[in-house]
Amino acid sequence: MSMDLSLDALAAFEAVARHGSFTAAARELCVTQGAVSHRVRALEDKLGVTLLHRTTRHTEPTEDGAILAAAVSRGLEAIQGALRQLAERGRQEHVAVSCSPSFAIRWLVRHLHDLSEAHPEITVRIAAEDQLVAPGREGIDSCIRFGAGSYRGFAVTRLTHEEVVAVASPALLAIEPLHKLADLEHHLLLHHDVLRDHPENVDWRRWLAGTKVQVDPERGPRFSHAHLALEAALAGQGVALGRRTLVADDLAAGRLVSPLRRKVPSGLAYHWVTTTGPLRPAVRRFGAWLAAALEGSGAP
Repeated sequence: MSMDLSLDALAAFEAVARHGSFTAAARELCVTQGAVSHRVRALEDKLGVTLLHRTTRHTEPTEDGAILAAAVSRGLEAIQGALRQLAERGRQEHVAVSCSPSFAIRWLVRHLHDLSEAHPEITVRIAAEDQLVAPGREGIDSCIRFGAGSYRGFAVTRLTHEEVVAVASPALLAIEPLHKLADLEHHLLLHHDVLRDHPENVDWRRWLAGTKVQVDPERGPRFSHAHLALEAALAGQGVALGRRTLVADDLAAGRLVSPLRRKVPSGLAYHWVTTTGPLRPAVRRFGAWLAAALEGSGAP
């Protein structure tokens, strides 16, 4: 049986049944008491049942009315939930971020849930490419750069102070221990070519400089990206050098260990780079979240 029922009448009846009062229902719905009474009476006539017991002091639903009131209440809650969801979608703000594949894979993607919890209104688009785009171009709002921080013509905020440590998988070290620097002679060294020729870059040669360890700092396979060298370390292929930002999560989870005490500071760091002009509020909120999240994620 199909029945064309007024949503206004159903809402009026549900409010009366919930409050036990036509006056309170009228106040909630911002209409007159007479309008509420008329809507409820029209609903009863349409259904052919009595929905409310009316007295001079109180109004309460009949047995039929209680059944209908519960169903209408659930329906109105569902409608209100859908309206809230649509309103939230309408308020979504998009932020486009350019960064290296290594930072995207090893840190940013892993922390997207934290961003969503802190700022559910922000939808982030990550452009992880070797050829990094400058902020303000190709729809990019801000960039996360690893370097010395000399990005002329842009606003720059330093995000980290990097230390470089040797890391390996626990499974590898269970087979071949790494208790002291000299033990590196028995391990394969893993390299990456990111900023290989930069004077502030910490590679194996610089990391071992000043020690008495007789290890060839160039031996071992080379990778184009830092995250590839770290993936090889996770797979037990050898020992890699890791910037604290990129290895903090794996060290905390025990997927990687850093058994040697040696830590070499790097002159390079992660920076948040934006245009010098006014930023959209969502971009500013993303930048503030990024700085706080990096500070609290184990990165020095």
